[in-house]
Amino acid sequence: MKKFFILSLFVFLTHLVTAQKGTAFLQSGNLKTVFDLAKAQNKPVHLEVYAPTCHVCNAFKPTFENAQVGSLYNQNFINYKLDITSAEGAAFLNKQGIWIPSTPTLLFFDKDVKLMHITVLGENYNTPQALIEAANKAIDPKQRTSNYKASYRSGNRDASFLIEYGFMARIMRDTLDNINVMNNYAKIVPATQYSNNTSFLLLQKVIMDDENNIFEYMISHLGEFNAKYDKNLVKQTAENIIMYSLYSSRGMKYSVAKINQVRANLAKLGVDKKSINGRVWREESTAYFREGQVPKALAVLDSLVDATTDKKSYKFLSNWIKARSSDKAALAKAALWDAKSK
Repeated sequence: MKKFFILSLFVFLTHLVTAQKGTAFLQSGNLKTVFDLAKAQNKPVHLEVYAPTCHVCNAFKPTFENAQVGSLYNQNFINYKLDITSAEGAAFLNKQGIWIPSTPTLLFFDKDVKLMHITVLGENYNTPQALIEAANKAIDPKQRTSNYKASYRSGNRDASFLIEYGFMARIMRDTLDNINVMNNYAKIVPATQYSNNTSFLLLQKVIMDDENNIFEYMISHLGEFNAKYDKNLVKQTAENIIMYSLYSSRGMKYSVAKINQVRANLAKLGVDKKSINGRVWREESTAYFREGQVPKALAVLDSLVDATTDKKSYKFLSNWIKARSSDKAALAKAALWDAKSK
């Protein structure tokens, strides 16, 4: 009975996908249906991650309808459009640990839901050849992005490869590899290229570490970058990298000296002192407690309290102290805020 059901499902779904011109995207069912069909046909899966309001995604529709593209994708994959704004799409991407930088993005999985390859598309790649190249890379185990880690571990330090792997590591939320790869890239590229278009694009899209040599050059040569690029974009790019680093797991391990550097860098970008205080207080107070500078830690927390502070906030701050210090003065402050929380 089970075999009959699977066979019937296969016939039904095959009819649904083959009725479409060009690339045959599954028109009914969900991701479970997709991977059930993939197992039945022993094929990998191609997911076009899109957004309903994405004009670039809409522009790709006729490209996917190209006969050569359709032949390649239909022969080699089960194809499905995954709406990034849907509950199904968000849950799947979160479970897979995948960050989508822009839509459309093509994801290729084997029938057992193991990621094989990623291709991020854009308006400049809206050609049949770009889609054919993406599919061929997914088909070839040596060219798949899933092979990048092994290639890097084996010593591949080609500049173009490092850029691609750094970007893929970010998409896969592999912060450690992203940092290592982009640090290696910065070492093999002459410092004279740190402010060129490629480096600025990497600062915007790939680099996540404020100790990367390219970022350190940028923050100490803001005038040079502001002269070449839009000032607001330069500021936003630098702020993003600083905050990525601060709010990563590394941030809570920052020393007081490192926090002071973060403060100085944000100030260089024109961020006002009050805003800086609001951004760094967690990491700053933690660093002061860890380094035994309790009065300074308490001063950081005191700066957060004003006439609008409510009971829940007092309780939160009390618990924050107790989780980080057993110092007598710290516990006294925690007890005071506990009393105010009642």
